[in-house]
Amino acid sequence: MSPSSHPKSAIRNHLMLRFIQLVGLALFVFGPGTAGTQGLKPPLSAAMERGSTTASLKGGPVRWKNEWTMSRETLEGQPIVRFTENGSGRYSSFDQEVRWNIETIWSAGEWFRPFSTERTVTDVSGRLLLKERKSFHFDKGSVDIEREDPANATKSRRSLKIPSDTLAADGIAGALRSLPFERSGPVQLPLLSNEPRLYEISFEMRRQERVRVPAGEFECYKVELVPGLGVLNLFRFAIPKAYFWFTVAPPHYWVRYEGFENGWGTPQVVLELVTFSREGF
Repeated sequence: MSPSSHPKSAIRNHLMLRFIQLVGLALFVFGPGTAGTQGLKPPLSAAMERGSTTASLKGGPVRWKNEWTMSRETLEGQPIVRFTENGSGRYSSFDQEVRWNIETIWSAGEWFRPFSTERTVTDVSGRLLLKERKSFHFDKGSVDIEREDPANATKSRRSLKIPSDTLAADGIAGALRSLPFERSGPVQLPLLSNEPRLYEISFEMRRQERVRVPAGEFECYKVELVPGLGVLNLFRFAIPKAYFWFTVAPPHYWVRYEGFENGWGTPQVVLELVTFSREGF
């Protein structure tokens, strides 16, 4: 009899599956909420920053690679930060190798807030698999999400209610450079994932540690992302952890990430900074 077919193993597996389902439900039910701060200030950055990143399965091979930019600009007379990403490889939730282009704009006035994101995903031959746009309207407390899925010949549009301090997954590594790293307590902010789903996240400073990535070796702040679980908060120990590492030296560049690739239930990955350059200050 194999271990998985043993009655006790089957019971344990069933209980664990049920627990995961409950946790997922808690993330949905208790995740949305108001934040404890007004948001993040625009991050310090050069006029133009460029880099590349690799993503590997935790303890496994490289899964995908990307090249990205982060630039300070103006749009209709207002300061913004524009992020771009061009990537290729295996990425959830696609069952084949894909390529993608993402352009994300964050308003950089008094507060740093997502403004819009456009994402296009194709297969290696260039055939369109997904086109998505998110438009944030903080004056209305909502985000509009438009999706085109040619494979299923579907188009959809819907809106989600969001608090005024909501962050977005696209551009998050740049936004979190503004965290108060010396603060002893957690920073709680809503985060809109790429699923898309709204989570209440507690960003908790853990410690300083030396981190080596392909781009070099850096003294970093280690930040844990802790999802709000409401009444199931006692079971945090059973949830896979997610961490960001940012340089201690200002302007606190991102160098590493460990956690879910694209939201709850997607593969655990390790993202590492491979190359980095900046120009203009």
